[in-house]
Amino acid sequence: MNTRSAKNLATLDKKAQAIFTPFIEAAEALAATLGCEYIAISGNRTFAEQDKLFAKGRTIPPIGPSHIVTNARGGQSNHNFGIALDFGVFQGKRYLDGGTKAETSVASGVHRSVAEKLAKKHGIEWGGNWTSFKDEPHYEIATGLTMQQKRDRFKKNGSVF
Repeated sequence: MNTRSAKNLATLDKKAQAIFTPFIEAAEALAATLGCEYIAISGNRTFAEQDKLFAKGRTIPPIGPSHIVTNARGGQSNHNFGIALDFGVFQGKRYLDGGTKAETSVASGVHRSVAEKLAKKHGIEWGGNWTSFKDEPHYEIATGLTMQQKRDRFKKNGSVF
């Protein structure tokens, strides 16, 4: 497993780590067949870190809808509960997500391929399937809980599981 992926994986809930580990290994292998690296670039976030991301494109320049990176405030993201990872697609040191139109197309294809072939099999939901805000780099553990139930469990137990 890539060092950066391992570092971000280690920020997750222990049960989420157990679920994501084989997914990451399979995703890295699949991406390699497509000439890319698939690296977990973000894991657990504090509520304050989430609020800072929420501000991007809204109150943190550059301002505008095309610069908004999330619709989730602190406490409204599965990253806040240690059950979500964001992945980046790389070729060498070049980050393809958000690059040129051609690079973004390659990245999107890798995300889609990983999601379609691996996510459901590992009990993981893909943000690219969302209808309100597509988030292709995002994957989270499918818990079947509402966000309020997750917040309540996390507050009580320190885990959504």
